[in-house]
Amino acid sequence: MKTLISSDVRLLADLIRKGGVVVFPTETVYGIGASSTNEEACKRIYQIKGRPSDNPLIAHFDSIESIEKVCVVNDLAKRLLQEFSPGPLTLVLPKLDGTIFPKEISTLAVRIPKNPILRKWIEACGSPISAPSANLSGRPSLTRMTDVVRYFDGVVDGIFLAEEPSLGIESTVVGMHLNPPVLLRPGSIESKDLRQFLPNLMVPKSFQVKGEAIPESPGMKYKHYSPKANVILCQPSEFQSRFQKQKENSDYAWIGFSFPGMDMGKDGLEPGLKLFERIKPVFSNQEYSSVLYAFFEYCDLKGIDTIYCEEPTLGEGREALLNRLEKASQLE
Repeated sequence: MKTLISSDVRLLADLIRKGGVVVFPTETVYGIGASSTNEEACKRIYQIKGRPSDNPLIAHFDSIESIEKVCVVNDLAKRLLQEFSPGPLTLVLPKLDGTIFPKEISTLAVRIPKNPILRKWIEACGSPISAPSANLSGRPSLTRMTDVVRYFDGVVDGIFLAEEPSLGIESTVVGMHLNPPVLLRPGSIESKDLRQFLPNLMVPKSFQVKGEAIPESPGMKYKHYSPKANVILCQPSEFQSRFQKQKENSDYAWIGFSFPGMDMGKDGLEPGLKLFERIKPVFSNQEYSSVLYAFFEYCDLKGIDTIYCEEPTLGEGREALLNRLEKASQLE
């Protein structure tokens, strides 16, 4: 298959209208999408990713008004959309339009991406775009164009050239069809931000759905965000101790804040240090989130056996990052 790699909104919209599948960047991660009104095209996404059929997709819209045409948007849901959209917020809403994929489900996960060029593309497509993250099922989401091309060139109909993701982790998902509303997946919009509008927001102790239950949000049922390498999540003291003892082992890689005995400086590791490729220093939870998946991909390309990940610091950005690290470190 010949893949169109382009920034041309019109050409990429034509691919969607013809039933194609297109990989595109959002502010969170890359998505792999098709028209929400084309069931066969949406099912093809599952085949490409090897995604379980009960793992839902998120429908991407160009505006609140477009969402209101296919979903029940009550006053509270609209206020959340007005406050946090366009941006990394996904709401699960009751569905009005039975033609939207999947037809057999009465709710729809919806969001409005931040990039105005992307919204223009969705508008030109003439329908919402249903999309999970662009990766193979269970693997880390992709945040760099080089990784997207490596996985999907020759596999999908189009790849949208636009600004690469900056946040690095998937959107916050809130179940607004539930009473009280429930945080279904943490993201960069944190529960404390949402509680300004949803004081009764329920935050579950676990975001995991087991057994035969159908998940209401991506990332709830199956192992997610995991590289081929074994991921070990460590508290700071354990991370530092392991690093001091095992840093010379070329099978190991490290990402975190604490590298005792090394001068990281504002530009990273000291010049010429051979360990640089296996060590990723970060200086905030936000930076950690933005580089995590790309580091996982890099480690897999280098054949790293084990990745040690330091626990996020307390404060802003911890909630979602810890969720992704816990998911990545889960055993099958």
